[in-house]
Amino acid sequence: MKRKKAAFIIVIITLIIFITAELTYNPSIRILASVINFSESTLKSPDYLAYGIDLKDLFRNYANADVEYSGSAYIKKLSGFPYSISGTINGQRSASQKQFSCKSNVDVLVLSVGQLEIYAKGNTVYLVAPMLGDIAYGFNTGEDLFPQAPNLSNDINREWFHNNKKNIYNFVRSIKIEKTDDIFVDDDGTKAYEYRITIPKGQGQFIWDLLGTDAPDHDIKTSLYLDKFNHTRKIVFDLSHKTKGEYVAIYGNNLGTLEIYSPLPEKEDFVATIKRNGNNKYTNSYTIAAVYTTSGGDKYTLNSGLLLNYTEDGVKAEGTDITIAKNKTSLAEGYMKGRIQTKENMGDVFENAGADLSGVQVIDWDTIKNDTASFVDDVISKARENVELIN
Repeated sequence: MKRKKAAFIIVIITLIIFITAELTYNPSIRILASVINFSESTLKSPDYLAYGIDLKDLFRNYANADVEYSGSAYIKKLSGFPYSISGTINGQRSASQKQFSCKSNVDVLVLSVGQLEIYAKGNTVYLVAPMLGDIAYGFNTGEDLFPQAPNLSNDINREWFHNNKKNIYNFVRSIKIEKTDDIFVDDDGTKAYEYRITIPKGQGQFIWDLLGTDAPDHDIKTSLYLDKFNHTRKIVFDLSHKTKGEYVAIYGNNLGTLEIYSPLPEKEDFVATIKRNGNNKYTNSYTIAAVYTTSGGDKYTLNSGLLLNYTEDGVKAEGTDITIAKNKTSLAEGYMKGRIQTKENMGDVFENAGADLSGVQVIDWDTIKNDTASFVDDVISKARENVELIN
């Protein structure tokens, strides 16, 4: 009897050692364990970036759809201007038309000074200012202003992971996984080691079905950083197939921060960070920071809080503590709030707004970027010639 007990104990210990070794040293097993941990732990955390948000609905019915919005904005500080500015805003955005409109009735203190209009189409932004004597400019950014969000066929939730257990298992066992020496140190000091994943062309069809897109005609490279408990601390999606060095990363204890980085021509770059504030129980709260670095080394920054809530008639959004700065010098501060809702049978966005772009002078962005001060002075001079109030 004692021998049977001893043999049983030895078997149990052997199994424990084997399982521990597999979870520690076998990359495929660690990745599978991390997927289980993500679906059973991270998705339940209020710190998770998309906690409480139906991504399928958000992408399909707002990001990739025709929408209209309305609200108000308040600028409490504008560099070189001693008065507060407020105004109503309303407009439309069409992903299919790649068009955007925004009209604002502007008040300085309690005095109405006129209308300001902003439009966009493709990669060009238009500024039309009847309040400044019909000054109108267009800026060719050279970048697509209407990127397509994933057209999800299902929300990313526990149910999807449960229904695709077999797909995930077969997928992980068939892809290339390489453990590297690269380490990510989280804010709480936890170390996570990189597992570099290469998804060969033609693999993972169930993932592309989820994203609502065709399978890519090239290999996909992704990195997972796992701590010793196989808890994912960081995911990096390498987008070098589009632009060398470009990536999207999600990181943090429960993946609460999104970072988008894009190198630009002429040694410029852009990075945006969105972090969820999980301690807010009543709304979806985020902190946004964006930095555009010019070839001359100047840094233009945008910092803001964002409150996002679903309502019966759409999405309610509020931008708080908005600050725009150049090299730490504040250019403008304020806040805005409004509602966004899906619009069916929208019609042409520009026609609906009554846009008249016939007199717009289109300027290449490089012209303004290389001598912003001269451009601003020129606009102010023309406005003073046209509008007596500005003097």
